[in-house]
Amino acid sequence: MTASESREVAIRSFDRFLSHLGTIPDPRRAEGKVYKLPHVLLFSILAIVTGANSYRGIRTFIKTHRRRLNKAFTIGWKRAPAHTAIRYILQGLNPEDVEKVFREHAADLNRSETPAGTRMVALDGKALKGSFDAFNDAKARQILSAFGNGAGAGAYRNRRKIQRDTGGAETAARARHQRLYRHP
Repeated sequence: MTASESREVAIRSFDRFLSHLGTIPDPRRAEGKVYKLPHVLLFSILAIVTGANSYRGIRTFIKTHRRRLNKAFTIGWKRAPAHTAIRYILQGLNPEDVEKVFREHAADLNRSETPAGTRMVALDGKALKGSFDAFNDAKARQILSAFGNGAGAGAYRNRRKIQRDTGGAETAARARHQRLYRHP
């Protein structure tokens, strides 16, 4: 498979997600729809995943990658939307509609067939509240949860919640848990 073919396959994998995002009602007037809602939402998600933490950050991501995004998604954006436009679009969305679409997408992914022998793992990382110590220049402690499909998924309980971990990583996660939550 050539690089362009693999890139095309990767972009095509967004088609179902874009179609789901297209079902979210757009709060803007017809005249104000220069940028299509599904693309604004997808590019905002990509920006946040790559480290953007503000509307200006989302705009910077789109501005930086605009030519590639135009080519990959066959859109013709001449410039990135203003950060105020992005804010207006995102704040105007109905949270229930967005949640419904994300739940439908997750269910769609759950129903999709995966090749035999393929395992999927979802990772969730968190900084532990109160673990940052500015006085001693200590960084916040992190905890990583892994959620896996198929056989080998085990569960263990810590003081706050049940976490799932896959296969052999369970022992390492328990050791981390015991180091982080030592009982006095």
